[in-house]
Amino acid sequence: GSFCVWSPPAATQPFLGGAAPPRAAASMKVVRDSKFRHVHGDATKTRYDDLRLSSKATESSGIHANSKFFTFAWDSGGGGSLAVIPLSRTGRLPRDLPLITGHTGPILDFEFNPFDENMLVSASEDLTIKVWQIPDEGLKQHLREPLINLEGHGKKVSFCTFNPSAANIVASASFDMTCKVWNLVEQEEAFSIPVPETVMHLKWNGTGSLLAATCKDKKLRIFDPRQNKVAAEQKVHDGAKAAKVEWMGGAAGTEQSYKLFTTGFSTQAEREVGYWDVRKFASNEGEGGSPLQFLQLDQGTGVLFPFFDPGAQMLYLAGKGDGNVRFFEVTAEDPFLHYISDYRSTVPQKGFDFLPKRCVDVMSHEIMKGMKLESTGVQPVSFKVPRKSDAFQDDLYPDAPAGVPAIGADEWVAGSDERLPITRSMKPGESQQVVAAAAAPAVVSVKDLKKQLAEAQERIKALEKENESLKAELAAAKS
Repeated sequence: GSFCVWSPPAATQPFLGGAAPPRAAASMKVVRDSKFRHVHGDATKTRYDDLRLSSKATESSGIHANSKFFTFAWDSGGGGSLAVIPLSRTGRLPRDLPLITGHTGPILDFEFNPFDENMLVSASEDLTIKVWQIPDEGLKQHLREPLINLEGHGKKVSFCTFNPSAANIVASASFDMTCKVWNLVEQEEAFSIPVPETVMHLKWNGTGSLLAATCKDKKLRIFDPRQNKVAAEQKVHDGAKAAKVEWMGGAAGTEQSYKLFTTGFSTQAEREVGYWDVRKFASNEGEGGSPLQFLQLDQGTGVLFPFFDPGAQMLYLAGKGDGNVRFFEVTAEDPFLHYISDYRSTVPQKGFDFLPKRCVDVMSHEIMKGMKLESTGVQPVSFKVPRKSDAFQDDLYPDAPAGVPAIGADEWVAGSDERLPITRSMKPGESQQVVAAAAAPAVVSVKDLKKQLAEAQERIKALEKENESLKAELAAAKS
Protein backbone atom coordinates (compact mmCIF):
# COMPACT_ATOMS: atom_id res chain seq x y z
CA GLY A 1 0.00 0.00 0.00
CA SER A 2 0.98 3.60 -0.38
CA PHE A 3 1.66 3.93 3.34
CA CYS A 4 4.98 2.14 2.78
CA VAL A 5 6.52 5.29 1.40
CA TRP A 6 4.90 7.75 3.79
CA SER A 7 7.38 9.81 5.76
CA PRO A 8 6.22 12.10 8.50
CA PRO A 9 6.33 15.87 8.16
CA ALA A 10 8.67 17.63 10.56
CA ALA A 11 5.83 18.31 12.98
CA THR A 12 5.37 14.62 13.78
CA GLN A 13 9.09 14.15 14.36
CA PRO A 14 8.64 12.59 17.87
CA PHE A 15 7.04 9.56 16.21
CA LEU A 16 10.46 8.81 14.69
CA GLY A 17 12.49 9.53 17.75
CA GLY A 18 13.39 13.16 17.23
CA ALA A 19 12.98 15.51 20.18
CA ALA A 20 9.52 17.08 20.43
CA PRO A 21 9.61 20.66 19.17
CA PRO A 22 9.82 22.94 22.22
CA ARG A 23 7.12 25.60 22.67
CA ALA A 24 8.08 28.89 21.02
CA ALA A 25 7.97 30.70 24.36
CA ALA A 26 10.58 28.41 25.86
CA SER A 27 12.91 28.54 22.90
CA MET A 28 12.96 29.84 19.36
CA LYS A 29 15.28 27.07 18.25
CA VAL A 30 12.99 24.35 16.94
CA VAL A 31 15.31 22.84 14.33
CA ARG A 32 18.36 20.81 15.29
CA ASP A 33 21.69 22.08 13.96
CA SER A 34 23.11 19.61 11.51
CA LYS A 35 25.04 19.73 8.26
CA PHE A 36 23.17 16.63 7.11
CA ARG A 37 19.68 18.03 7.70
CA HIS A 38 19.13 18.65 3.98
CA VAL A 39 20.58 15.46 2.54
CA HIS A 40 18.54 14.28 -0.44
CA GLY A 41 18.66 11.15 -2.57
CA ASP A 42 18.30 11.27 -6.37
CA ALA A 43 18.19 8.60 -9.06
CA THR A 44 21.11 9.09 -11.47
CA LYS A 45 20.53 9.46 -15.22
CA THR A 46 22.62 6.38 -15.98
CA ARG A 47 21.10 3.01 -15.17
CA TYR A 48 21.36 -0.66 -16.14
CA ASP A 49 18.47 -2.39 -17.91
CA ASP A 50 17.18 -5.67 -19.38
CA LEU A 51 18.45 -7.68 -16.42
CA ARG A 52 16.99 -11.07 -15.52
CA LEU A 53 16.86 -11.42 -11.75
CA SER A 54 16.65 -14.73 -9.98
CA SER A 55 13.21 -15.25 -8.44
CA LYS A 56 14.72 -17.11 -5.47
CA ALA A 57 13.80 -15.38 -2.18
CA THR A 58 16.84 -15.02 0.08
CA GLU A 59 17.73 -13.21 3.32
CA SER A 60 20.60 -11.29 1.69
CA SER A 61 20.47 -7.67 0.52
CA GLY A 62 20.16 -8.90 -3.08
CA ILE A 63 22.93 -6.85 -4.69
CA HIS A 64 26.55 -5.91 -3.93
CA ALA A 65 28.81 -3.33 -5.54
CA ASN A 66 32.30 -1.84 -5.37
CA SER A 67 34.18 0.73 -7.48
CA LYS A 68 34.46 -1.67 -10.47
CA PHE A 69 31.48 -4.04 -10.57
CA PHE A 70 28.04 -4.83 -9.23
CA THR A 71 26.68 -8.36 -8.82
CA PHE A 72 23.31 -10.03 -8.22
CA ALA A 73 21.73 -13.48 -8.62
CA TRP A 74 20.70 -14.11 -12.24
CA ASP A 75 17.67 -16.07 -13.35
CA SER A 76 18.89 -19.52 -14.37
CA GLY A 77 16.76 -22.64 -14.17
CA GLY A 78 17.81 -24.75 -11.18
CA GLY A 79 21.46 -23.95 -10.54
CA GLY A 80 22.65 -20.69 -9.06
CA SER A 81 24.21 -18.03 -11.30
CA LEU A 82 25.62 -14.61 -10.57
CA ALA A 83 25.90 -11.74 -13.03
CA VAL A 84 28.97 -9.54 -12.46
CA ILE A 85 28.64 -6.32 -14.45
CA PRO A 86 31.27 -3.58 -14.80
CA LEU A 87 29.88 -0.22 -13.61
CA SER A 88 31.01 1.25 -16.94
CA ARG A 89 28.53 -0.95 -18.89
CA THR A 90 25.46 1.23 -18.56
CA GLY A 91 22.23 1.11 -20.55
CA ARG A 92 20.53 -1.99 -21.93
CA LEU A 93 22.51 -5.16 -21.43
CA PRO A 94 22.51 -8.17 -23.78
CA ARG A 95 20.41 -11.25 -22.92
CA ASP A 96 23.37 -13.60 -23.07
CA LEU A 97 25.61 -12.07 -20.41
CA PRO A 98 28.54 -14.23 -19.27
CA LEU A 99 27.76 -15.48 -15.75
CA ILE A 100 29.33 -17.22 -12.77
CA THR A 101 27.80 -20.68 -13.11
CA GLY A 102 29.82 -22.95 -10.82
CA HIS A 103 27.19 -23.64 -8.14
CA THR A 104 24.78 -26.58 -8.53
CA GLY A 105 22.09 -25.03 -6.29
CA PRO A 106 20.59 -21.56 -5.80
CA ILE A 107 22.96 -18.88 -4.44
CA LEU A 108 21.76 -17.45 -1.12
CA ASP A 109 24.42 -14.80 -0.43
CA PHE A 110 27.47 -13.20 -2.04
CA GLU A 111 29.91 -10.37 -1.34
CA PHE A 112 32.98 -8.66 -2.81
CA ASN A 113 36.32 -8.81 -1.01
CA PRO A 114 36.86 -5.33 0.56
CA PHE A 115 40.60 -5.60 -0.22
CA ASP A 116 40.43 -7.11 -3.73
CA GLU A 117 37.70 -5.71 -5.96
CA ASN A 118 38.10 -8.63 -8.39
CA MET A 119 37.35 -11.26 -5.75
CA LEU A 120 33.85 -12.42 -4.89
CA VAL A 121 32.57 -15.02 -2.41
CA SER A 122 29.24 -16.86 -2.79
CA ALA A 123 27.23 -19.22 -0.56
CA SER A 124 24.75 -21.72 -1.91
CA GLU A 125 22.14 -24.37 -1.19
CA ASP A 126 24.68 -26.84 -2.67
CA LEU A 127 26.43 -26.74 0.79
CA THR A 128 29.52 -24.96 -0.57
CA ILE A 129 31.09 -21.52 -0.35
CA LYS A 130 33.04 -20.58 -3.47
CA VAL A 131 35.52 -17.80 -4.12
CA TRP A 132 35.75 -16.31 -7.62
CA GLN A 133 38.40 -14.22 -9.35
CA ILE A 134 36.87 -11.74 -11.82
CA PRO A 135 39.07 -10.47 -14.70
CA ASP A 136 39.69 -6.69 -14.71
CA GLU A 137 37.52 -6.10 -17.76
CA GLY A 138 34.71 -8.30 -16.39
CA LEU A 139 33.63 -11.79 -17.48
CA LYS A 140 34.15 -12.64 -21.15
CA GLN A 141 32.64 -16.13 -20.87
CA HIS A 142 30.81 -18.20 -18.23
CA LEU A 143 32.99 -18.79 -15.17
CA ARG A 144 32.61 -22.33 -13.82
CA GLU A 145 35.91 -22.93 -12.03
CA PRO A 146 36.13 -21.19 -8.64
CA LEU A 147 39.43 -19.97 -7.27
CA ILE A 148 38.56 -21.79 -4.02
CA ASN A 149 35.85 -24.25 -3.05
CA LEU A 150 35.11 -24.43 0.69
CA GLU A 151 33.27 -27.49 1.99
CA GLY A 152 32.32 -28.25 5.59
CA HIS A 153 28.74 -27.14 6.14
CA GLY A 154 26.23 -30.02 6.33
CA LYS A 155 23.22 -28.05 5.07
CA LYS A 156 22.57 -25.09 2.78
CA VAL A 157 24.75 -22.05 3.43
CA SER A 158 22.71 -18.88 3.95
CA PHE A 159 25.36 -16.20 4.55
CA CYS A 160 28.98 -15.42 3.67
CA THR A 161 30.79 -12.19 4.56
CA PHE A 162 34.38 -10.91 4.44
CA ASN A 163 36.15 -9.60 7.54
CA PRO A 164 36.42 -5.78 7.14
CA SER A 165 39.85 -5.54 8.79
CA ALA A 166 41.72 -8.86 8.31
CA ALA A 167 42.74 -10.09 4.88
CA ASN A 168 41.18 -13.26 3.44
CA ILE A 169 38.93 -14.15 6.38
CA VAL A 170 35.32 -15.09 5.57
CA ALA A 171 32.47 -15.91 7.98
CA SER A 172 29.52 -18.09 6.97
CA ALA A 173 26.25 -19.29 8.51
CA SER A 174 24.29 -22.38 7.55
CA PHE A 175 21.08 -24.27 8.26
CA ASP A 176 23.32 -26.90 9.93
CA MET A 177 23.24 -24.61 13.01
CA THR A 178 26.85 -23.55 12.81
CA CYS A 179 28.63 -20.34 12.05
CA LYS A 180 32.09 -20.94 10.57
CA VAL A 181 35.09 -18.73 9.90
CA TRP A 182 37.37 -19.62 6.99
CA ASN A 183 41.00 -18.74 6.26
CA LEU A 184 41.21 -18.38 2.46
CA VAL A 185 45.01 -18.48 2.44
CA GLU A 186 44.98 -21.96 4.00
CA GLN A 187 41.66 -22.75 2.25
CA GLU A 188 40.31 -24.27 5.43
CA GLU A 189 37.95 -23.75 8.33
CA ALA A 190 39.60 -21.80 11.14
CA PHE A 191 36.72 -21.71 13.67
CA SER A 192 33.25 -23.18 14.04
CA ILE A 193 30.63 -22.00 16.55
CA PRO A 194 27.43 -23.92 17.25
CA VAL A 195 24.33 -21.68 16.96
CA PRO A 196 21.11 -22.61 18.81
CA GLU A 197 18.84 -21.24 16.07
CA THR A 198 18.81 -20.49 12.33
CA VAL A 199 20.75 -17.31 11.51
CA MET A 200 18.75 -14.58 9.71
CA HIS A 201 21.57 -12.06 9.24
CA LEU A 202 25.32 -12.02 9.88
CA LYS A 203 27.59 -8.98 10.28
CA TRP A 204 31.21 -8.40 11.39
CA ASN A 205 31.92 -5.49 13.73
CA GLY A 206 34.16 -2.62 12.60
CA THR A 207 37.42 -4.19 13.77
CA GLY A 208 36.57 -7.68 12.52
CA SER A 209 36.81 -9.27 15.98
CA LEU A 210 33.12 -10.09 16.64
CA LEU A 211 30.13 -11.29 14.63
CA ALA A 212 26.54 -10.23 15.23
CA ALA A 213 23.84 -12.69 14.17
CA THR A 214 20.09 -12.23 14.34
CA CYS A 215 18.41 -15.59 14.85
CA LYS A 216 15.02 -17.17 14.23
CA ASP A 217 14.27 -17.28 17.98
CA LYS A 218 14.07 -13.43 17.90
CA LYS A 219 17.44 -13.04 19.61
CA LEU A 220 20.57 -11.24 18.54
CA ARG A 221 23.76 -13.10 19.41
CA ILE A 222 27.29 -11.73 19.49
CA PHE A 223 29.92 -14.35 18.62
CA ASP A 224 33.59 -14.14 19.45
CA PRO A 225 34.79 -16.61 16.80
CA ARG A 226 38.39 -16.82 18.01
CA GLN A 227 37.16 -17.78 21.49
CA ASN A 228 34.55 -20.13 19.94
CA LYS A 229 31.81 -18.67 22.13
CA VAL A 230 28.63 -16.63 22.27
CA ALA A 231 29.76 -13.44 24.03
CA ALA A 232 26.29 -11.91 24.55
CA GLU A 233 22.67 -12.32 23.53
CA GLN A 234 19.54 -10.20 23.62
CA LYS A 235 15.93 -10.54 22.51
CA VAL A 236 15.49 -7.72 19.96
CA HIS A 237 12.15 -7.82 18.07
CA ASP A 238 9.03 -9.84 18.97
CA GLY A 239 7.69 -10.37 15.44
CA ALA A 240 8.12 -13.59 13.51
CA LYS A 241 9.80 -12.08 10.42
CA ALA A 242 13.56 -11.82 10.01
CA ALA A 243 15.48 -9.18 11.96
CA LYS A 244 18.59 -7.55 10.46
CA VAL A 245 21.62 -6.01 12.17
CA GLU A 246 24.29 -3.35 11.53
CA TRP A 247 27.23 -2.27 13.74
CA MET A 248 28.18 1.35 14.25
CA GLY A 249 31.87 0.52 14.02
CA GLY A 250 34.56 2.46 15.86
CA ALA A 251 37.92 1.58 17.39
CA ALA A 252 38.02 -1.08 20.11
CA GLY A 253 36.99 0.31 23.48
CA THR A 254 35.35 3.47 22.09
CA GLU A 255 31.69 4.14 22.83
CA GLN A 256 30.72 3.44 19.23
CA SER A 257 32.35 0.02 19.11
CA TYR A 258 29.65 -1.33 21.49
CA LYS A 259 26.65 0.05 19.58
CA LEU A 260 24.51 -1.57 16.94
CA PHE A 261 21.20 -1.22 15.13
CA THR A 262 18.57 -3.86 14.49
CA THR A 263 15.49 -3.80 12.29
CA GLY A 264 12.58 -6.17 12.73
CA PHE A 265 8.88 -6.49 13.38
CA SER A 266 6.52 -6.24 16.34
CA THR A 267 3.93 -8.90 17.13
CA GLN A 268 1.46 -6.61 15.31
CA ALA A 269 3.76 -6.81 12.24
CA GLU A 270 4.82 -3.15 12.53
CA ARG A 271 8.34 -2.45 11.32
CA GLU A 272 10.77 -1.35 14.05
CA VAL A 273 14.33 -0.12 14.42
CA GLY A 274 16.28 -0.59 17.65
CA TYR A 275 19.53 1.04 18.76
CA TRP A 276 21.49 -1.05 21.27
CA ASP A 277 24.56 -1.01 23.49
CA VAL A 278 26.02 -4.52 23.80
CA ARG A 279 27.12 -3.72 27.38
CA LYS A 280 23.46 -3.30 28.35
CA PHE A 281 22.42 -6.69 26.95
CA ALA A 282 20.51 -9.06 29.16
CA SER A 283 22.60 -11.04 31.59
CA ASN A 284 20.39 -14.15 31.58
CA GLU A 285 19.52 -16.02 28.37
CA GLY A 286 18.62 -12.87 26.46
CA GLU A 287 15.69 -11.83 28.69
CA GLY A 288 15.71 -8.28 30.11
CA GLY A 289 18.13 -5.72 28.73
CA SER A 290 16.76 -2.61 27.03
CA PRO A 291 17.56 -0.61 23.88
CA LEU A 292 18.92 2.95 23.92
CA GLN A 293 16.21 3.85 21.42
CA PHE A 294 13.33 1.95 19.82
CA LEU A 295 11.13 3.30 17.03
CA GLN A 296 7.97 1.96 15.44
CA LEU A 297 8.21 2.93 11.77
CA ASP A 298 5.19 1.77 9.79
CA GLN A 299 3.07 -1.21 8.73
CA GLY A 300 5.32 -2.15 5.80
CA THR A 301 5.72 -5.84 5.02
CA GLY A 302 9.24 -5.96 3.57
CA VAL A 303 12.32 -6.71 5.65
CA LEU A 304 14.37 -3.53 6.31
CA PHE A 305 18.13 -3.65 5.70
CA PRO A 306 20.15 -1.18 7.82
CA PHE A 307 23.33 0.46 6.46
CA PHE A 308 25.46 2.75 8.65
CA ASP A 309 27.93 5.34 7.35
CA PRO A 310 30.41 6.07 10.18
CA GLY A 311 31.85 9.08 8.32
CA ALA A 312 28.59 11.05 8.36
CA GLN A 313 27.09 9.13 11.31
CA MET A 314 24.02 8.36 9.21
CA LEU A 315 21.78 5.30 9.17
CA TYR A 316 19.97 4.28 5.97
CA LEU A 317 17.04 1.83 5.96
CA ALA A 318 16.10 0.13 2.69
CA GLY A 319 13.16 -2.27 2.71
CA LYS A 320 12.66 -5.06 0.20
CA GLY A 321 9.50 -4.24 -1.73
CA ASP A 322 9.60 -0.56 -0.68
CA GLY A 323 10.12 2.24 -3.18
CA ASN A 324 11.91 4.38 -0.61
CA VAL A 325 15.09 4.54 1.47
CA ARG A 326 14.82 6.38 4.80
CA PHE A 327 17.81 8.03 6.38
CA PHE A 328 18.54 9.22 9.91
CA GLU A 329 21.34 11.06 11.62
CA VAL A 330 22.74 9.40 14.73
CA THR A 331 23.95 11.59 17.60
CA ALA A 332 25.62 10.80 20.92
CA GLU A 333 22.77 12.23 23.04
CA ASP A 334 19.27 10.95 23.62
CA PRO A 335 17.11 10.59 21.45
CA PHE A 336 20.08 9.36 19.32
CA LEU A 337 18.17 8.75 16.06
CA HIS A 338 16.95 11.78 14.11
CA TYR A 339 14.85 11.17 11.03
CA ILE A 340 16.02 13.36 8.13
CA SER A 341 14.10 12.36 5.02
CA ASP A 342 13.80 9.58 2.48
CA TYR A 343 14.64 8.91 -1.14
CA ARG A 344 11.36 8.05 -2.84
CA SER A 345 10.42 6.36 -6.07
CA THR A 346 7.35 4.57 -7.38
CA VAL A 347 9.36 1.47 -8.34
CA PRO A 348 9.77 -1.14 -5.58
CA GLN A 349 13.26 -2.45 -4.85
CA LYS A 350 14.22 -6.14 -4.84
CA GLY A 351 17.45 -5.30 -3.07
CA PHE A 352 19.75 -2.40 -2.13
CA ASP A 353 23.41 -1.86 -1.34
CA PHE A 354 25.90 0.99 -1.00
CA LEU A 355 29.29 1.34 -2.66
CA PRO A 356 32.32 1.73 -0.37
CA LYS A 357 32.60 5.30 0.90
CA ARG A 358 35.80 5.95 -1.08
CA CYS A 359 33.75 5.64 -4.32
CA VAL A 360 31.61 8.77 -3.77
CA ASP A 361 32.01 11.89 -5.90
CA VAL A 362 33.28 14.37 -3.30
CA MET A 363 33.23 17.33 -5.70
CA SER A 364 29.45 17.11 -6.08
CA HIS A 365 29.15 16.74 -2.26
CA GLU A 366 27.89 13.17 -2.65
CA ILE A 367 28.06 11.39 0.72
CA MET A 368 26.72 7.95 -0.28
CA LYS A 369 26.13 6.10 -3.54
CA GLY A 370 23.52 3.34 -3.53
CA MET A 371 22.54 0.62 -6.01
CA LYS A 372 18.82 -0.12 -6.14
CA LEU A 373 17.93 -3.51 -7.61
CA GLU A 374 14.61 -3.42 -9.48
CA SER A 375 12.73 -6.23 -11.20
CA THR A 376 14.50 -5.78 -14.57
CA GLY A 377 17.22 -3.23 -13.87
CA VAL A 378 19.55 -1.47 -11.46
CA GLN A 379 19.12 2.21 -10.62
CA PRO A 380 22.07 3.99 -8.95
CA VAL A 381 20.94 6.50 -6.30
CA SER A 382 23.11 9.41 -5.20
CA PHE A 383 22.76 10.95 -1.72
CA LYS A 384 24.10 14.51 -1.54
CA VAL A 385 24.47 17.45 0.83
CA PRO A 386 23.42 20.65 -0.98
CA ARG A 387 26.23 23.23 -0.79
CA LYS A 388 26.91 26.27 -2.94
CA SER A 389 30.68 25.98 -2.87
CA ASP A 390 32.54 23.94 -5.52
CA ALA A 391 35.48 23.34 -3.19
CA PHE A 392 36.20 20.08 -1.35
CA GLN A 393 34.26 20.12 1.94
CA ASP A 394 36.56 18.87 4.71
CA ASP A 395 33.78 18.74 7.28
CA LEU A 396 31.72 16.27 5.22
CA TYR A 397 34.54 13.84 4.54
CA PRO A 398 36.59 12.40 7.38
CA ASP A 399 39.13 9.79 6.28
CA ALA A 400 37.45 6.65 4.91
CA PRO A 401 38.50 2.97 4.77
CA ALA A 402 41.22 2.64 2.14
CA GLY A 403 40.45 -0.89 1.00
CA VAL A 404 43.66 -2.41 2.36
CA PRO A 405 43.87 -4.96 5.19
CA ALA A 406 44.99 -3.92 8.67
CA ILE A 407 46.12 -7.45 9.57
CA GLY A 408 46.99 -10.71 7.79
CA ALA A 409 44.81 -13.83 7.91
CA ASP A 410 47.24 -16.04 9.83
CA GLU A 411 47.97 -13.29 12.35
CA TRP A 412 44.23 -12.74 12.88
CA VAL A 413 43.56 -16.47 13.33
CA ALA A 414 46.41 -16.63 15.87
CA GLY A 415 44.47 -14.14 18.01
CA SER A 416 46.26 -10.86 17.33
CA ASP A 417 44.71 -7.65 18.75
CA GLU A 418 41.79 -6.19 16.84
CA ARG A 419 42.49 -3.30 14.52
CA LEU A 420 40.33 -0.75 12.75
CA PRO A 421 40.41 -0.78 8.95
CA ILE A 422 43.19 1.43 7.55
CA THR A 423 41.85 4.77 6.29
CA ARG A 424 42.88 7.33 3.70
CA SER A 425 42.07 10.95 2.90
CA MET A 426 39.01 11.63 0.74
CA LYS A 427 40.50 14.85 -0.66
CA PRO A 428 41.18 14.66 -4.42
CA GLY A 429 44.84 14.96 -5.30
CA GLU A 430 46.10 13.91 -1.86
CA SER A 431 48.23 10.80 -1.86
CA GLN A 432 45.85 7.84 -1.91
CA GLN A 433 48.71 5.37 -1.63
CA VAL A 434 48.13 3.52 1.60
CA VAL A 435 50.39 0.74 2.75
CA ALA A 436 48.66 -2.39 3.96
CA ALA A 437 49.70 -3.30 7.49
CA ALA A 438 50.17 -6.87 6.32
CA ALA A 439 51.06 -7.85 2.80
CA ALA A 440 48.32 -10.37 2.11
CA PRO A 441 49.74 -13.61 0.73
CA ALA A 442 48.15 -14.40 -2.62
CA VAL A 443 45.25 -16.80 -2.54
CA VAL A 444 46.09 -19.64 -4.93
CA SER A 445 43.43 -21.81 -6.56
CA VAL A 446 43.33 -25.58 -6.02
CA LYS A 447 43.97 -26.01 -9.75
CA ASP A 448 47.15 -23.91 -9.52
CA LEU A 449 48.24 -25.73 -6.35
CA LYS A 450 47.83 -29.09 -8.12
CA LYS A 451 49.83 -27.75 -11.06
CA GLN A 452 52.58 -26.49 -8.72
CA LEU A 453 52.60 -29.86 -6.93
CA ALA A 454 52.85 -31.78 -10.21
CA GLU A 455 55.73 -29.54 -11.32
CA ALA A 456 57.49 -30.03 -7.98
CA GLN A 457 57.06 -33.83 -8.23
CA GLU A 458 58.52 -33.81 -11.77
CA ARG A 459 61.45 -31.76 -10.49
CA ILE A 460 61.98 -34.23 -7.61
CA LYS A 461 61.97 -37.17 -10.08
CA ALA A 462 64.51 -35.40 -12.29
CA LEU A 463 66.75 -34.63 -9.28
CA GLU A 464 66.51 -38.23 -8.01
CA LYS A 465 67.51 -39.49 -11.45
CA GLU A 466 70.43 -37.04 -11.56
CA ASN A 467 71.41 -38.15 -8.05
CA GLU A 468 71.42 -41.85 -9.11
CA SER A 469 73.62 -41.18 -12.13
CA LEU A 470 76.03 -39.08 -10.03
CA LYS A 471 76.26 -41.92 -7.47
CA ALA A 472 76.99 -44.37 -10.28
CA GLU A 473 79.71 -42.06 -11.73
CA LEU A 474 81.25 -41.67 -8.26
CA ALA A 475 81.26 -45.46 -7.70
CA ALA A 476 82.86 -45.99 -11.14
CA ALA A 477 85.51 -43.35 -10.39
CA LYS A 478 86.32 -45.04 -7.05
CA SER A 479 86.73 -48.47 -8.59
